[in-house]
Amino acid sequence: MLGGKQIGDARVWPAPDAHPDPFTDYEFLLHGTIDRATLALGVALGARWGVAPHQALISTGRLDAEDYTRALARHCGVGFVEPEQRHRLVPPAPALRPRDCLRTGLLKQRGARVRAVLAGDNRNPADLRRGLAGIDKRFLALAPQPAVRAAICRHFETAFKGHAAEGLHRRDPDRSAKSPLPRWIIGTLTAAAIAIAGSLAVSFTDTIRVLSLLTAALFVPIAGLRIAALWHFATKAGAPIRAVPRIPDAALPVYTLLVPLLREAAVVGRLTDALKRLDYPAAKLDIKLILEETDHETLAAVRALRLPGNFELVVAPDFAPRTKPKALNFAMPLARGDYVVIYDAEDLPEPDQLRKALHGFRVGPPNLACVQAKLNLYNAGQSWLTKQFTLEYTALFDGLLPALSAFGLPIPLGGTSNHFRISALKWLSGWDAYNVTEDADLGIRLARAGYSCGVIDSTTHEEAPPHLRLWVAQRTRWMKGYIQTYLVHMRHPRRTLRELGWRGFLGFQLMVGGTVLSALVHPWFYALAAYDFVRSTLFAAPAGLLGWPIWGLAAFVFLGGYGGALALAAFAARKRRHRLLLPQIALMPAYWLLVSWGTYRGLWHFVTKRFAWEKTPHGLARIMPPSGLRNNGRAPHSPV
Repeated sequence: MLGGKQIGDARVWPAPDAHPDPFTDYEFLLHGTIDRATLALGVALGARWGVAPHQALISTGRLDAEDYTRALARHCGVGFVEPEQRHRLVPPAPALRPRDCLRTGLLKQRGARVRAVLAGDNRNPADLRRGLAGIDKRFLALAPQPAVRAAICRHFETAFKGHAAEGLHRRDPDRSAKSPLPRWIIGTLTAAAIAIAGSLAVSFTDTIRVLSLLTAALFVPIAGLRIAALWHFATKAGAPIRAVPRIPDAALPVYTLLVPLLREAAVVGRLTDALKRLDYPAAKLDIKLILEETDHETLAAVRALRLPGNFELVVAPDFAPRTKPKALNFAMPLARGDYVVIYDAEDLPEPDQLRKALHGFRVGPPNLACVQAKLNLYNAGQSWLTKQFTLEYTALFDGLLPALSAFGLPIPLGGTSNHFRISALKWLSGWDAYNVTEDADLGIRLARAGYSCGVIDSTTHEEAPPHLRLWVAQRTRWMKGYIQTYLVHMRHPRRTLRELGWRGFLGFQLMVGGTVLSALVHPWFYALAAYDFVRSTLFAAPAGLLGWPIWGLAAFVFLGGYGGALALAAFAARKRRHRLLLPQIALMPAYWLLVSWGTYRGLWHFVTKRFAWEKTPHGLARIMPPSGLRNNGRAPHSPV
């Protein structure tokens, strides 16, 4: 209480003037902070974007938040909290929660004279002056909003850490990979392994035939899904692309970008350039660069960039588990947007992606919680491995995922460029900090909660690992995470079936369980084919009771599974104009053997180091991104 007013209560602040005079309101900035031309630009941008002039200037880097807040404090006759004093900023009341402090932007400063502290750079001058009427200004000070938010994170560090690491596990331990496997899963897997080993010892040939029949039967729906995806792609490939209506800048909501970074000093400059080029009002971009406090090199690189005020550096303390989803969870309470998107360090999103995502949400069903942008690779031609990786990505994101969305099946999301309604994300307690493919897991959890996911026609270009060692490490983590995800959601299969329905449950089995199973079994099909070839029985007429069923199923799986996958990759690559990659399609079965290697390694890591995160280094590409994605000009919304 200051002068009879409760500072933290928004009701004491008068409504903004209906017709404010921005030049008069901001004239105090002309005394050494900015010049008249810059103020005029801020007024013009603010009018176009539907924000205050100072917010427009801060977000474009033409006005520093520190300078604005200091000048505003002097103009209003209140104190300013200098950097060396900010360690004394604490919540105004012990019972307040972090979200209360973040919502009000109100703290207090401990010391000889206790002062209420407001975040100054989110206040209009005229509104602030009127709100201060009748208040003893000796007991009030302003601080820049980033400093206030940093103080909140510092004071509530334990709560932030608990939410980041344990939020989902505390709320619903059965849906977190941290919880141990139930006994029935361990018992079933153990019994199956013993039964197979015993059968092989008793009758090797008959056991192989039975296993081949069972495996082929399991792969029939996987082959069917690939054929259906190929049909969907072929029928939609020639459809005209509908133009996305352009929403006026003033009507656009605040959009949060969460960008986790770890040892990414080599690429952070290119990343921030790409984010500056997004076709979206800078003042409505809430960009969080999330770094670890121990990553001194990347921290120094980010600070050296002198980024504009719509970038916020979120420094997470060093605590377990050391995973990407934990970092995302740590920054989530700081998000100011109605929508949030995840980008990785090497990402180069197309400039129109946020607008296309918003359009997708607006025309989609009410339960649409996420839209996935397509992913592709800009260094496709660097090596044989990157060529194969590009074919795989193109088939997945251009062909298979759109088909899953059209069929109403759960989508195991990609690790980046997923756009969420933040309300749905918070309802699900964010990401599972202990799942190393938090993206795929979140897609299944969304489906189980009754939400749907879609795919938008906008691409984020990424860097493929050019070296085998790096590729295998990345694939190991992915497949380990798929194993985690499958076992987590099969803890209570009847519950999962009830929540997903039969169709969704089957889609989950095919896309998550089937992905792992096919990679594990794939090399053994080659081994059996080689065994039959050596015995001159590969092309012999089927014999015995199970001969023809096995032959028929194998033929369908081969033609539908292999043929469908190769055809989908060919059509998708052709549409994306990866014509130089088309000769590589014949070598995709060899690439799948590498996928199997990564899967077996992932299975071993699941047993030995379940939560370890193998980091993929970036900045190794020898091929530059497409010129349209590089920062070779001003952002499309820039007025100058």
